[in-house]
Amino acid sequence: MGTETTLTSTDLRNLLTSFWNEVLEIESTPKGLLFTMPVSYPDGWQVVLELSQKTPKGFRLSDRGKTLSWLSAQGQNIGTEAMRQHLRRLCAEHHLMEEHGVLYRWLESPLDAADIQVFAEGLVAISRLEILNDHRAAEEDVADRTVQRIFSDAGLSPKRKHQLHVTKERKVAVDYFVEQRRSIALQILRTRSDFSGTMEKWGFRWKELKSNYDGLAPIMLYDRNAQIIDPYSRHIGESECELFCGYDETDRIHETLAALR
Repeated sequence: MGTETTLTSTDLRNLLTSFWNEVLEIESTPKGLLFTMPVSYPDGWQVVLELSQKTPKGFRLSDRGKTLSWLSAQGQNIGTEAMRQHLRRLCAEHHLMEEHGVLYRWLESPLDAADIQVFAEGLVAISRLEILNDHRAAEEDVADRTVQRIFSDAGLSPKRKHQLHVTKERKVAVDYFVEQRRSIALQILRTRSDFSGTMEKWGFRWKELKSNYDGLAPIMLYDRNAQIIDPYSRHIGESECELFCGYDETDRIHETLAALR
């Protein structure tokens, strides 16, 4: 092996620190500092923390309630005793505390970066509790079976849980993806609360994805019987998507798929 291909410890250090610098964003707010961490929630969004100085030698590190609200948006009931036990265990392992849905930790000055990293890892571990969300499986099967039948009738074979690049470092998985003249990314809206927050996130995602994938046609479907879509969320869906409608509106979906061939 030539020396030009040899990887040194300095090379590796420079590689990792350059990645950290690329993904790190820091913003001043009236309460303190908001900053991103090099870890992500299951949906691909980076963890954002808030650091505020409450005493001359004391700092409060917080997720601003994002982690538990994200779990709730996935349909997870965080109030059950089983879920509370999981939360208590993970909070103890990562030195987290919880108050009114906000996860936080007190840090002393001088700050230790390891404490901040452990806190972020704890948030990701808690977000992974979404895998315990089995009670929605039967409901979601209805929407998924309907979508799969529509694709089959249209002669299309979509990829499941396909990952698309939002940025060079960050990917987002979509429920169904068809690569063709105008590729189709189909996502089923599964949240049972915070529709506007969820749709804002998807609105930004679709903008970024459409800039990366020329001609990409996003389709978002929801349950008209169980999800009441507010006007703001509907505006985002209809503005950013090729089609935004109920999964049971099969004629509309067929027409859209045919137009994209």
